[in-house]
Amino acid sequence: MCDHLLEAVREAGQRVLAIYERDFDVDTKADDSPLTEADMTAHHALTDCLSRLTPDWPVLSEESGKIPYAERRQWTRYWLVDPLDGTKEFIKRNGEFTLNVALVEKGVPVFGIVHAPVLETTWWGQQGAGAWKQVGASDPESIRVRPLPDPAREAWQIVGSRSHGSAAFEAFCTRLPAHERVSMGSSIKLCRVAEGEADLYPRLAPTCEWDTAAAQAVVTAAGGLVLDVDTLEPLRCNQQESLLNPFFIVCGQRDVRWEVALRECLAIGVGEDAASATYETPREVRDHGSNADVTWNVTSVTPAMRAQLKGHAGKCIWFTGLSGSGKSTLANALEVELNRRGYHTMLLDGDNIRHGLCKDLGMGEADRTENIRRLGEIAKLFADAGIVVITAFISPFRSDRDAARQRFPAGDFVEVHVSTPLDVCEKRDPKGLYAKARQGRIKDFTGINSPYEPPEAAELVIDTTVYSPQDIIDQLLNAI
Repeated sequence: MCDHLLEAVREAGQRVLAIYERDFDVDTKADDSPLTEADMTAHHALTDCLSRLTPDWPVLSEESGKIPYAERRQWTRYWLVDPLDGTKEFIKRNGEFTLNVALVEKGVPVFGIVHAPVLETTWWGQQGAGAWKQVGASDPESIRVRPLPDPAREAWQIVGSRSHGSAAFEAFCTRLPAHERVSMGSSIKLCRVAEGEADLYPRLAPTCEWDTAAAQAVVTAAGGLVLDVDTLEPLRCNQQESLLNPFFIVCGQRDVRWEVALRECLAIGVGEDAASATYETPREVRDHGSNADVTWNVTSVTPAMRAQLKGHAGKCIWFTGLSGSGKSTLANALEVELNRRGYHTMLLDGDNIRHGLCKDLGMGEADRTENIRRLGEIAKLFADAGIVVITAFISPFRSDRDAARQRFPAGDFVEVHVSTPLDVCEKRDPKGLYAKARQGRIKDFTGINSPYEPPEAAELVIDTTVYSPQDIIDQLLNAI
């Protein structure tokens, strides 16, 4: 499929070049952005190709009609297309425009193609497979982000928008170590980071998801990151009605020096005097669903800084399964092994939590949901502190586990389904709970008179009747 798509994108690029090399009209869309014949030519060529190639996968293009979020939120896999990113550059005829195709799965761009027709250059990347660059008819070359250099010896390379500068960008750059700035258009900027020719691309101005998804897939496949500047978590697609991205930064790796510069820049705002303003503790309004009138306090010490102190980042390993399946035993064994290897860990056990934090909750459906909500929040706090948090809860409802997962960046939540069959769990019955449930002495007991909804896409599924404890621990270590 990759080769077919590369050919289709390049063919669409040739059609765009034919328009680029002659006179063309420029219209204005409802959002005041420009629209040319080339935008629509590329749109039809790419969307028609994708619809033929994968007829069951939805296609969302910048030039498509509006698709309600009620429909989009049901998509687990879809194509996201920007037929012509950098239309202003196209109109200026400076060659810095691209065609972009991304495959998005569960909000994550997992495959992307970025093609610059005038430059005769194509970048593409696939999650878990790597990233490549091809110029003209030359052989494709593997690309990788570069380590951030010592600025005392080599200036950092910062790319910025040619047509969309901002005072915040200037404020950010003034706080960086020695660096050089290069302005360019379109998604080429992200690809420059992916191929190791640039170190940072801070985008502190509006963009849409189709502007970035394909290049984000290339960057991540090349070992880099595209992070929301507020949370420093990876950008995700299709999470809300609006298709606007938050402000973001593209980097090869996280580093305290640029993170502090970014925090200070965001703290003082984006006004004309941002470069010279003084630091104040920022407050940010967020949707939170709380009954209290509160705002979010943005702190200066970030998860990356905490992780640097510990020598590793935080993560959540979420064990789920029936009572007696072996969750707590495996979680404990995993923590012992991680501790032996020098990792900072915390084990949250379902029974232990109900002795304190959640002792006010019963076992009805509403209380179980609240129990898991609290635990998801606590697990996120531990992970932000740079701790590998291991949880062992029945957590019977799929929607509750999915809500916990949404609190974490992609890849930082590892769901482990301990799928030991009910009859085996009931034979084990280490706490005598199944017997009491069968006798009617315990109500709402999972597996007997209350449902368990198994995960549909757990990172790891373990049956303790098939594998030995050591085999399982080995599987867990590989998974995380």
